[in-house]
Amino acid sequence: MQESVAAVAQALTGKPTSFASIPRDIREATALRAATVFPSSFGLTIYGPEPDSADNTLFPDLQRENRTVLDDAVDTVLDIVDLSEGPSQTNDMLAEQLVPLGQRALKHIGALTSGLSEASVGLRVAWHTQGGQVRRSNWSPSGVQRVRYLCEVSEFTESETVTITGWLGAASSFNGKVEIRSDGGELIRASTDEELTLLLHEFFNKRVEAEVEVTKVQFAGGRERKIYAVTSLRNT
Repeated sequence: MQESVAAVAQALTGKPTSFASIPRDIREATALRAATVFPSSFGLTIYGPEPDSADNTLFPDLQRENRTVLDDAVDTVLDIVDLSEGPSQTNDMLAEQLVPLGQRALKHIGALTSGLSEASVGLRVAWHTQGGQVRRSNWSPSGVQRVRYLCEVSEFTESETVTITGWLGAASSFNGKVEIRSDGGELIRASTDEELTLLLHEFFNKRVEAEVEVTKVQFAGGRERKIYAVTSLRNT
């Protein structure tokens, strides 16, 4: 669970990665500790960092409405849980939620679901934010197995860098996301590197030239999805 949450936080706040180390700021902001283990059960209480240590300067915009990077990462994991418990007989929506998180996150979520599947158990989670919000999710063994399957069958290619020219029409410094309408008419939705996220206001609603890492992912049913990550921008 710890590695899954940290990897998801990395994907949400920067570029989804495969092998590079997760930055220390993200590690510290998503550190979990078991404080209480309930006797004669598998229940336990898990806490995140103390408020002062979680309030790092790397993600000042994400400390909004008493929410933290950890809250957003846990919410994303629980979104996956809830989708896997949905009535749909296809895994398309679940795959669309999982795949953009990148290879590292899928590896750790796959390891988590593998352990749960082998033990034939699920999870019941109640996550309390500092602002008093509560998120509850139940993960059945069948839901766990659905996620495990998607993590195991998704195949990632080596990323390649391409240059895209077009208009940057949407940008979010909260989660490091941009939308670029290329000269060819394609709408590119991409994440941005952490350093670049702080500068997005300089490029909003302007014509730009972007260096973009493109990773292709093939998942269940032979469907293919591209993940875009902008590594540099300049106005043209």
